[in-house]
Amino acid sequence: MGILSNKIRNLRKNMSKNKMIVQVSRSGSDLIKVVFSGRYTVADALEAAGLNVKSSEEIRVNKKVVDTDYELNNNDRVVLAKNVSGGSR
Repeated sequence: MGILSNKIRNLRKNMSKNKMIVQVSRSGSDLIKVVFSGRYTVADALEAAGLNVKSSEEIRVNKKVVDTDYELNNNDRVVLAKNVSGGSR
């Protein structure tokens, strides 16, 4: 029984190591925490959070503009923000 308990404990420990938490929000809205196991993209996080990208929005991960196929890392922050077009300075 002790060997089985150790195997289960090790399995749970390894599963929690693969857990990834990502914060998702639309600019000005509350953050939604999404928990994944494994590798996921921005599209996966948006779907899990129930958000769709509007044509007037751009996707930013940690303030960097990205596409929906961008692969996420633990503790990334995905924000849907108004698309800002360049202008003169």
